[in-house]
Amino acid sequence: MTAVGWPYEGLDVAALLAGGWRPTPFHEVIIKVHQRCNLACSYCYVYEHADQTWRDRPAVMPAEVFASVAQRLGNHVREHDLRRVGAVLHGGEPMLLGAERLGGLAEQLRAALPSSCELRVGMQTNGVLLNEAALRVLRDHDITVAVSVDGIAENHDRYRVTHGGRGTFSAVSRAIELLARPEYRSGFGGLLCTVAPDTDAAECYRQLRSFDPPAIDFLLPHSNWGAPPIGPAAARRSTAHG
Repeated sequence: MTAVGWPYEGLDVAALLAGGWRPTPFHEVIIKVHQRCNLACSYCYVYEHADQTWRDRPAVMPAEVFASVAQRLGNHVREHDLRRVGAVLHGGEPMLLGAERLGGLAEQLRAALPSSCELRVGMQTNGVLLNEAALRVLRDHDITVAVSVDGIAENHDRYRVTHGGRGTFSAVSRAIELLARPEYRSGFGGLLCTVAPDTDAAECYRQLRSFDPPAIDFLLPHSNWGAPPIGPAAARRSTAHG
């Protein structure tokens, strides 16, 4: 007997609907507004690994595509009568668009939604291009900012480097310190950290906590069958990532 394929074979949507099942509306969308990045992080699965198809794609999301995204999000909100949704401006590196253009995208999204729905707009950035002028614009457009930083300078600078191979911890830490100031604190979305298996977990955590972020998220380096997790087999069965 042949096994039923997943997920489509054997899936009877009509029967599910008849039985009372209804699809769950999504409440957050990630929008890749810029296809390029100003860093060359060694673990990046988009730019530094085998799949290089990004080279043939547009550097920036075309205006008509973004307009379609905004319209579709508005339709989704109305169809499901949603009261609150989120949109994350992402990349690549979204700050390559510049703060003013990002602010314009946020306003375009808000204009597409009914007044009954609150839209929370955020951005995930490597932080290198953040400065006071940019943060003022992002604050004026109510865009929260989350920054990627990999613990202490020694660990961060091993992986999160410029295209010329220079570490970026000093630039990123300055940006985070700006975000933590009272005038920008309301727009501080948090930190995102990728944890290498040889990172001192306590040291990493203390460094992140020293930035006084509202939230910290952790990721493991990307891996798959062709590129297994970093570290010896024994480490993968232990607490190697802290």
